[in-house]
Amino acid sequence: MDVRELAGRVRRREIYRYMGMKEEDAGESLRALVEEQLIRLLNQIRVRSFYQIFPLSLQEGERTEIELGPLHIVSRDLGRNLRGCTSAALFGATLGMEADRLLYRLGLTAVGEAVVTDACAAEVLEVVCDEVCGELAALAKQNGERIRPRYSPGFGDFTLAYQAELLKTLELPKRLGVSLTAGGMLTPTKTVTAVVGFLPAEHEKGQMRTEQP
Repeated sequence: MDVRELAGRVRRREIYRYMGMKEEDAGESLRALVEEQLIRLLNQIRVRSFYQIFPLSLQEGERTEIELGPLHIVSRDLGRNLRGCTSAALFGATLGMEADRLLYRLGLTAVGEAVVTDACAAEVLEVVCDEVCGELAALAKQNGERIRPRYSPGFGDFTLAYQAELLKTLELPKRLGVSLTAGGMLTPTKTVTAVVGFLPAEHEKGQMRTEQP
């Protein structure tokens, strides 16, 4: 995805939301600054992503156990999200260290610009994740499936403790330059990892039959 395509897909209202305000409340000078910092960011970052699809088995009981490729996960919340799925994709997406370096420099010299750029980076990363999920949705459709919403470590009881195994499984340090800090946080900071389940068409039909009076 090139810079112009990314710029066209970025939702300006989301940038303002990340800044804690509504787009319609932004003045002309702030709007100009958002556009300026967005293009500045897009011209410096190196967007990268990678995903891999694994077979999935799910066992729900006193605790929910998920076998996802080489990963063994215990999470009731992730289990709910993946219920009915027979496979799932693990993916990582990052804006790279270039985004971190830009934000660091601005934090030292122009705090206002740093706040705007950070909001822009958050939304750009969302667009990149949406792009990955779009590719996964297209693959699912070819097999008569659909995807479940992406679910990341740190949500619900799918804890950040699984982050290290996820990075190892996808070889993200080598593929994307993504690693974990001593505190267990992803670096570069503008990085997302997630699980996306594939739901077979047969499961949807079964649900429809069950729900009919």
